[in-house]
Amino acid sequence: MTLAYVLDGGMNDQPGAGTELYELFPSVQRTYARIADWTGLDVQRIFHEQREPGQEHRQGVGAIRQAAAVLGIADVLAEEYGITPTAVCGLSFGALVAASLAGSVERQDLFTFLMRLREVPGPSPDSPRQAVAMLRIPVDTDPGAFVADVPDVHLSADLGRVSTGNERMVLLGGYRSALETFGATLPPGALHIAEEHGSAFHSPLQRHITDFLAPTLDAITFRDPRVPVHSCMERKALTTGEEIRDLFRRNPTDPVSVPHMIGGLEDAGTQLGLVLGPAAFGTFQNADFPVVHVESPDHVFEAMTAVYDFGIDLPPVEPTSSETVAG
Repeated sequence: MTLAYVLDGGMNDQPGAGTELYELFPSVQRTYARIADWTGLDVQRIFHEQREPGQEHRQGVGAIRQAAAVLGIADVLAEEYGITPTAVCGLSFGALVAASLAGSVERQDLFTFLMRLREVPGPSPDSPRQAVAMLRIPVDTDPGAFVADVPDVHLSADLGRVSTGNERMVLLGGYRSALETFGATLPPGALHIAEEHGSAFHSPLQRHITDFLAPTLDAITFRDPRVPVHSCMERKALTTGEEIRDLFRRNPTDPVSVPHMIGGLEDAGTQLGLVLGPAAFGTFQNADFPVVHVESPDHVFEAMTAVYDFGIDLPPVEPTSSETVAG
């Protein structure tokens, strides 16, 4: 493997993301026009709509906006410069978009799925309040085992090494009262409960999302991806349509891991990673291979330069439409 596309999770929604590329490249304008047709959302609404107070992330336009930005960037790289990946990966929501980039999921099916996700009912008003918390633990600690015996607290995400490399950042999901009880057993201030996220994502508490989306997933055709999709749930390359279907099915309830997906790319011999779209870019800078963030027109040219500077061997690209070039 040589060139990988890396996508971040769904918590990096930035109103206005993608507008510069849209204004500059006709290929991006065509991409957004298709997305507007598929979703029924006006292009300017995709760019600029913000969540209402108290609205869950999945209920807003944020996921649509992030997916559109990523696909637009991929189309520019493919159509303008002949750059396509030999592997893809994504964290959380990014994994679903990565599967579409790899050709396993048609773009229209992806946006049908994302629109359906907006309709998932929230927890019952009388159910315990959920929350997400951040915690740093020693880098050599098994993050899953760290909370394995803590009632109603679950590992949601392992973000890997932070700071000097002696610690790793993890996200925990669970009932807020349980997180507060657990936090009281730790040094003061060690556990930070995020006030803006009210759902224990990537935990068993999200089973209702899996159940709600099951009929939608059953109706989608999942093809074998054209390039490997490196999983964020285990250190594994997904190469079949059924493995991608399982990725979609497990995404709401299973923990995700940056070390798993980056480690998989390292195992495959990745020489350069392009982080496409809105991202907490520092999350991926501990990779053994260089990474370049691509979100603006200037970034596109930086990515093109990096591809040639590192001598990346690009696969041949036959003239075709953006719909088939990048998924």
